[in-house]
Amino acid sequence: MPETLPQRPDLSAAEIVLLRQVAGGHLNAAVSRATGIPEKEVTAAITALTAKLGTAHRHRAAALGVGWGWVREQDVPVSHPTGITLPAQQKAVLTGLVAGEEPKETATRLGLTEGTVRNYVQKILAALGARSRQQAAARALLTGIAPLSALGDGWPDTTLGAADVDTEQSAGAS
Repeated sequence: MPETLPQRPDLSAAEIVLLRQVAGGHLNAAVSRATGIPEKEVTAAITALTAKLGTAHRHRAAALGVGWGWVREQDVPVSHPTGITLPAQQKAVLTGLVAGEEPKETATRLGLTEGTVRNYVQKILAALGARSRQQAAARALLTGIAPLSALGDGWPDTTLGAADVDTEQSAGAS
């Protein structure tokens, strides 16, 4: 892990637990049980968390959580990944997810239709065994499919493997 990363927000242990739930793609009822946040307040809590991370998107928040070492492999369960290697365009779409792009933005950047991007996202989810864009964005970094530089300026152009995530940053936040 590089010594200097972009400014990392100061999250409480409770916010890290919430971030891990977001990255895991869990539904509000499960998030409520895991965090103790009343179910009707989960969406507002997630909105506040993503704002604190500087994004409006859950999938980008999940990816940032990986980059800063708060989200670990065990926080992002997958089910029956196909193991299919993603073609270059699908990797580019996945990198857009990590960056926090919406399908329309990705389509414009890659010269594709929005429908094609949405179709690719479904294929990516199946290939990774992910249920959500949050899981896919986090898994892309955890498995090294996307480089940390996909997170934006100041992030190194290196990839992580599951064993490379900085556990020191997440120590005490179990």
